[in-house]
Amino acid sequence: MRSEEALSIQVQIEQMSGYLAVRYIGSGVVEEVWRQFELITEHCNGAKNDKLLIDTTEVEAEISDIERFRVAERMEIFARYGIKVALVCRPEQIHPRRYALIAAQKRGVNVEIFTHSQDAEEWLLR
Repeated sequence: MRSEEALSIQVQIEQMSGYLAVRYIGSGVVEEVWRQFELITEHCNGAKNDKLLIDTTEVEAEISDIERFRVAERMEIFARYGIKVALVCRPEQIHPRRYALIAAQKRGVNVEIFTHSQDAEEWLLR
């Protein structure tokens, strides 16, 4: 049952050189990921970071196209605070047409998606 999974995705936040790194780990529902965006924004502001790397490679969660759009909608908070976002995902987590990425960019989010952390970090620090 989904309610048992509700608290199973954990968030690790780490200050890196030049950006904040957020890693999601575990299995659960996608809503757990975007519900943390406000807290992450507060961490960025508190640390005076305008660059953020979000790594979801260690997350196991089903994601529908509707949920992809919800993530994109919630990412708008990063645009409001001028935070540049690099997403690191496993290839199978990325929709072939990159719906969530395009939807977030249309909302003004400076975001790109990557399958390797090094590529994400290089883009982020440009």
